[in-house]
Amino acid sequence: MANLPVSHAAPLDDAVAAKIRASFDQQGVMTHWGALLSHLADGHCEISLPFSDKVNQQHGFFHGGVIGAIADSAGGYAGYTRISPDQELVTAEYKLNILAPGKGDTLIGRGQVVKAGRTLIVATAELFVVDDDKWTLCALMQQTLFVLAASPSATSSPKTR
Repeated sequence: MANLPVSHAAPLDDAVAAKIRASFDQQGVMTHWGALLSHLADGHCEISLPFSDKVNQQHGFFHGGVIGAIADSAGGYAGYTRISPDQELVTAEYKLNILAPGKGDTLIGRGQVVKAGRTLIVATAELFVVDDDKWTLCALMQQTLFVLAASPSATSSPKTR
């Protein structure tokens, strides 16, 4: 698959990257769909998702809700790269513009932090569908994230809560 350039942002500390990957792995929907955290850097996150019957809609495209979920997670995990280990993030809102049908073999979500503040982070995401090595921009998202203190249950496994 031909790639569009990935960010040249600074790499993450190994502990920060491990925390983000562990958090991503706890998202049942991402695991169920087969989504992969394919790139992390300071202020950036890329998630890739292969097309399957778990993520389609009736016309054979990626479902709009799936595109929104990948956008939300890509922007959110880009935000995670800018918070301290004792903090968490939740989405306050996002706006998604679908620009083209999600028709392709793979959906790629690229999140980027626009502004990281003490209590709010604003992020964007570009969503591409890749079909036979052709990349098409299919959606854009803008998002606001709340920065929260980590709760003790947020760091434990769902099975031990």
